Amino acid sequence: MEYQEKGKYFAVVAGSLEALAKAELEELGATVLQEVPRGMRFQCDPRTLYRVVYCSRMLQRVLAPLASFRCHSEDYLYKQARQAVDWTALFPPEESFGIDSTVARSKISHSLYAGQLLKDAICDSFREKYGRRPDFASSGARIGFNLHISDNWATVSLDLTGSMHKRGYRQEAVAAPLQETLAAALVRLSKWQGDRPLEDPMCGSGTILAEALILYTRTPAAFLRQDLGITYLPDYDPSLWQKVKTDADKEIRPLPPGLIRGSDINPGSVAIARNNLAALPGGENVELQVSRFQDLPSRPEMCVICNPPYGVRLGDSGATVRLYNELGDFLKQKRPRGEAYVLCGSRELVPALRLRAYWKKRLKNGDLDVVFAKILLR
Repeated sequence: MEYQEKGKYFAVVAGSLEALAKAELEELGATVLQEVPRGMRFQCDPRTLYRVVYCSRMLQRVLAPLASFRCHSEDYLYKQARQAVDWTALFPPEESFGIDSTVARSKISHSLYAGQLLKDAICDSFREKYGRRPDFASSGARIGFNLHISDNWATVSLDLTGSMHKRGYRQEAVAAPLQETLAAALVRLSKWQGDRPLEDPMCGSGTILAEALILYTRTPAAFLRQDLGITYLPDYDPSLWQKVKTDADKEIRPLPPGLIRGSDINPGSVAIARNNLAALPGGENVELQVSRFQDLPSRPEMCVICNPPYGVRLGDSGATVRLYNELGDFLKQKRPRGEAYVLCGSRELVPALRLRAYWKKRLKNGDLDVVFAKILLR
């Protein structure tokens, strides 16, 4: 397998989080070889790979390349996919599999058709050996493959993780929930380490609070997640995987009561946040209450991280500006000598806080261009 020969893997990253993902990979012991939009190639030994899969908070997926080849036609894609990988050695016919495919600047221009050809190659390999084929599933498959064709060069990879942003603690969610990897990025960009209380006064389903908890308690991001893909690696070492998990779990520390707190005007949202946080170690020590942020008591020297609603969700630009005005007043009057980090729906909304932004960083919230602003509260 290609990844075994070179010890090289590919990390899929959400847009605008590439720099944070690179820093995290290096902290975990990997060597980043090449950065591309929404991803990067990296190299590491199996122990480090397992640690990346179990602990990374910034990555979306980790792929292990199985084979790569020049690909100028549909027939060649099918033939090479049949020959380059012994599919029947990777998984039994009783398992289901899925394929995620992308194409760019190539003679094969339809990603769905490219995925269909790879599916046919895999199924025909099983038919030839067993006289039957495994089930193909568009979602929920136990094993996933990734096909990427760019400039007529195809790479077929085993998906080791599935969607890594699905930590496993989110039992329910409110409308338009913040993705976990972006919430983790907000906490990391704030450089909060537990030196002062952290608060989200518009906590919704509690994603920012959960990612702050994971950071402080050193809970591995995959603590509740089941990554089945990695177990299909030909050289998968279950004892080493368990050792990496055990060592990481030993680093988990308790969360002091009151260090992380959140509130929301919607009782249903607070109930959802409480349920989600309860799944994590220390979640019972996150203080939650139902309240308008305007009615919260004064608390100096806080670190506030929040994702207030904006036009897309409120449906009224005037209401959005008024909300940001009131949020700025709240921060200035009730959170003195602290810091606030606000994910604003657009650059134009930052001035609506009527507070000076120490810095502004452009991020992507799904398909939306947003701005994360740091406010120093004197």
